[in-house]
Amino acid sequence: MNDAADFYTGLVADLYEPLAGGITGSARFIDFVKTHGEPALELCCGTGQPILDLLESGLDVEGIDSSKDMLKICEEAARQRNLIVILHQAKMQDFVLARKFKSVYVANGSITLLQSDSDLNKTLLRIRDCLQPTGTVLIDLDVPDVASLRKYVGRFKETEHKGFQIRVGMTELDWDAETQKLSVLLRYERIDTSGGVESVERMWTRTIWSIDQFCEHLANAGFNLKQIAEPVGETIQITASVAG
Repeated sequence: MNDAADFYTGLVADLYEPLAGGITGSARFIDFVKTHGEPALELCCGTGQPILDLLESGLDVEGIDSSKDMLKICEEAARQRNLIVILHQAKMQDFVLARKFKSVYVANGSITLLQSDSDLNKTLLRIRDCLQPTGTVLIDLDVPDVASLRKYVGRFKETEHKGFQIRVGMTELDWDAETQKLSVLLRYERIDTSGGVESVERMWTRTIWSIDQFCEHLANAGFNLKQIAEPVGETIQITASVAG
C-alpha cells in the first residue's frame, strides 16, 4: 500500500500518535516559524503534531494531509484544546492553495512517503509556488540505516491507550538499493480487557534519498540551500529558500 491516504486510515490512524516513536518535539518548528515568518503551512500534518502546538503558541499556521481519518482526529484534538485549525485534504504533490506563505515545513520524515523522484519534484514545486518570494521551507529528511532497522523485525512497541493495550510491530522488511525503496510490513493491534484483538497489517513504503540527492532536487525545483542541521537521530533538518 503505497498511498499515504490509504495507509493512514481506520485503526492505523487511531493508533498512529500514541504509538509513533519518531515524532519529535514542536519547539524547533515554533522557532522556525517565528524566525522566518507567518503565515505558515505544515505539510503532512496528520493528527496534529506539531501543528496544534504552533497554534497554541499563537502562530498563524494551516495544515495539509491526504488522510481524511487523520484530519478528523486533528480536528477533534483541536476542539479539545479550544483551538481553531484550518486544514486542507490533499496530497503533498498535488495541493494548490490561494494563500501565500512565508514558512512551510514538513516534519518527522514525512517527505519520504513520496514514491518517486517525480513525486518529490512535484511536491517541491508545489511548495515553491505557495511560498512568498522571500519564503523558506524546512524539511525533515529521514536517512535510516537499513541494517540497523532489520534488528527490529518481529519486535513490537506496546503501550496503553484509552483502556486498551495497543501495539505495533514490523513483521517484514525489504530494501531495494536500486530504487532506494524501503518497504516494511507493519502490524497494528488493539487489545481490549477481555483479550479481544482488533488488528490490521499494511505495507509501508518509503523512498530513501541521500542528502546530496535531496539537495539536488531542491536546486532543480528553484530553491537555494540555507542550512543542513546536525542530525537528530536518523533525521536531517534541511532549510532552503526560494531562489531569487
